[in-house]
Amino acid sequence: MSRFQKLQHQTRDVIHRGFDRHIRLAVTGLSGAGKTALITGLLEQLLYANETQQLPYFKVKQQQRLNGCRLHTSSNWQVSRFDYEGAIDCLTTDVPRWPQSTRDVSEIRVEIKYKPHRGLAGRVLDTRRLTLDLIDYPGEWLLDLPLLKLSYDEWSQQQQRLLKAELRHKLAESWLIKVQTAANAASEDKPEQQIRELASGYRSFLRQCREQKLLLLQPGRMVLPGELEGAPALEFFPWPLSQPIPDAWAKRLREKYRYYQQHVVTPFYQKYFKHFNRQVVLVDVLQALQNGEHHFAELQLAINELMKSFSYGSNSLLKRLMSPVIDKVALVATKADSIAPQDHQKLTDLLRVMTQKQRQELQFDQIPHQVFSVAGIATSQIKKLSNGTTVLDGINESREFVRVGAPEVPKAIPTAADWQQGYIYPQFYPGFTAQNSPLPHIRLDQLLEYVLGDKLK
Repeated sequence: MSRFQKLQHQTRDVIHRGFDRHIRLAVTGLSGAGKTALITGLLEQLLYANETQQLPYFKVKQQQRLNGCRLHTSSNWQVSRFDYEGAIDCLTTDVPRWPQSTRDVSEIRVEIKYKPHRGLAGRVLDTRRLTLDLIDYPGEWLLDLPLLKLSYDEWSQQQQRLLKAELRHKLAESWLIKVQTAANAASEDKPEQQIRELASGYRSFLRQCREQKLLLLQPGRMVLPGELEGAPALEFFPWPLSQPIPDAWAKRLREKYRYYQQHVVTPFYQKYFKHFNRQVVLVDVLQALQNGEHHFAELQLAINELMKSFSYGSNSLLKRLMSPVIDKVALVATKADSIAPQDHQKLTDLLRVMTQKQRQELQFDQIPHQVFSVAGIATSQIKKLSNGTTVLDGINESREFVRVGAPEVPKAIPTAADWQQGYIYPQFYPGFTAQNSPLPHIRLDQLLEYVLGDKLK
């Protein structure tokens, strides 16, 4: 693409934003929440919308006003294109597999062409276009956004509270001993070397936390460094002890934390998160239930911290052009294909309870929001046996056909006795071929209608 063509695309983007014909959709979720699967599923359903009966709730399609959808070149040359084709190849190859989890920022643009049926446009225009940008990014990096509002000491206090939890404390035990020993012998001679060694130990602790399925891991770049692998920008850690920070370390730790805020997190926020106007928040409720009470509580805390990092409000013409905010939110419980349909409402209700505080904030600010349970790519088939038992048929990790009894979802936050009993949910793998396109889903049509429907009238 030439520089002139790029300028044309950027100018068109500004015009589309001004006339409310451009949506930048933030697909927000922690690592493992299913962002790649959901984005792939949304693209699959849009591109094949006029060739499928899988979208009964997507009104523009059902009203036969949808001319079609196509992938289009983004005006942002600095961001990798989301590999939709590669994801489909993974799902439909001879040995189908899930696409690789998100390792870097990517985005993809879809152009939706439709016949308007309301207002002046419906009377004078044969067709209209809506541009949709979908942005994907690692959940690990997402967790850095809350750091923008915290000083080094506030962040350290937050981490100290987290370290009091039994599992975290056990994982951090050897690192805490090293910090205590080094602090007792701290000197002005080699502070950089001491800090570097302890930062390396903290990074190892965070990676152990990730292996144990813990979620609130900061800084996220220590877990997934990307281009910062080995960089001095990651040579810091939160102060974990009740005693004061040694004078030899205090200034350097605070400086490195501020550098990380200003030169890593702030550019990431300004480049990718200041221009969203719609948001889908993905939450893997089932995995949190299976991992136990501590993980479930940490998921709630992580989602609460994340949603504080985004700007919500209504978009006037000036805001759309200069500083758009998120004016509509979908809270989505993922992997609904791991349970029976009769439990989907319970999954939705559980997410509703988990996000009560965030939803109250959205309601106070009059931000439209709705809760869903979906599967971006549905990998199971529901069967009801002659004895009335509901089972799920699917493919397991060994690529073998399995049939399992449909597990139940609790109606409310589990009690101590419920946690003692535990929860187990099946993890199915794709078993598709190219002939299966568009791939099956659960409730993506309702999600599409909620996120896009008001712009397609």
